[in-house]
Amino acid sequence: MAERVKDALQRLDIRPTRTRGQNFVIQPAVIDAIISFGAPASDEDLIEIGGGLGALTERLVAIAPRSLTVIEIEPQFCAELKRRFPAISVECADAREVDYRNFKKGSVVFGNLPYSFSTEILFRLVDVAPHLSRAVLLLQREFVDRLASPPGSREYGTISVMAQLIADVRKGPIISGRSFHPPTEVESRVVELRFLAAPRVPVADRLWLRRVVKAAFHQRRKKLSNSLRSLGLGEENNLSQILSGIGIDPGRRAETLSLDEFVKMADTLRALPRSEEPTPATHTRRRKGGTRT
Repeated sequence: MAERVKDALQRLDIRPTRTRGQNFVIQPAVIDAIISFGAPASDEDLIEIGGGLGALTERLVAIAPRSLTVIEIEPQFCAELKRRFPAISVECADAREVDYRNFKKGSVVFGNLPYSFSTEILFRLVDVAPHLSRAVLLLQREFVDRLASPPGSREYGTISVMAQLIADVRKGPIISGRSFHPPTEVESRVVELRFLAAPRVPVADRLWLRRVVKAAFHQRRKKLSNSLRSLGLGEENNLSQILSGIGIDPGRRAETLSLDEFVKMADTLRALPRSEEPTPATHTRRRKGGTRT
């Protein structure tokens, strides 16, 4: 399979780039693991993110030939996928900008996501979670650990809170970096997000909740009463007193808060007057390599 991948890339005149996270599966066992773990069904409407050279597409189309849509950003790959699989729908677009609500309600998403785009795509899916059934994805192993991490753990962060608010997270097989061309320096892991019909904890404003969670984790070692100042709530708001009033010690750190506590805190802070100061960008961990099929 490795030689076939290299020959196909040469024929299409494409050199894998880190910018787009182009690392292609060269081990059939990886595709077997994704299919076995994700168990796509013939009666499901399937969406594949990043069809690439079609290694996963080939297996999905055999299961659901007329209910599969592939989203692919590279024009050469789009043309090749249309040529090889004329029965499927190919959308040549950036998966970070696609409105997944345009697909059939209850659709199932499959994909090997580029590490550098994982967070953006995950948030895109989480934002429309009630419209989807589930997502089966191959991601950097560290990222999967963060998705599934409980409060109090080192990996627990913004993506943990927002994903667990709207989905059950199930970890799958671990994939070696040698399973890709070019090889990656880190391991990958398959994960399933089974989306809920409604958030696990009712929340007044999910966008505001995400802003509060990002602020709380922006500097993990800071106490909540300090880290939340980046929300621009103003000096007139006594955050320590407000947090104490809802049963949250202002001296705690973000990693100790449960999902329920984050929602309670966000709903309370939402009612406070605030300035228009921008929230600082979340710290982004460096991604080494990417994945594609």
